[in-house]
Amino acid sequence: MVTIKKTGEGYYLATLAGNKTELGRNECHLIKRELSPIIKPHREITLDIKGVKSIDTGGYKILREFNTLVVSRRCRFRFINIDPTLTHKISGLNGRRVPEQSEFDLI
Repeated sequence: MVTIKKTGEGYYLATLAGNKTELGRNECHLIKRELSPIIKPHREITLDIKGVKSIDTGGYKILREFNTLVVSRRCRFRFINIDPTLTHKISGLNGRRVPEQSEFDLI
């Protein structure tokens, strides 16, 4: 489901396998399960969600849980290639104001 590449010391890039247009509960659970082992203090993990057009309620709740885990482990989590229809939803994961770019950091 998720391909993880180390891009530098403490930096990781995760990409979704296949052409996912919706992230549901099952997909988000797999993302959380596969990324959780690499969440360590002072690491940065980037998740490329290119092509994803929607996230259902169950999936969103799991991503919020994942964000809590990231914060508790003092790691940095970022989304890239965010579809404009998801901008508000992704920014809501951390309670920040919506930026005017296609990349978000979750701290």
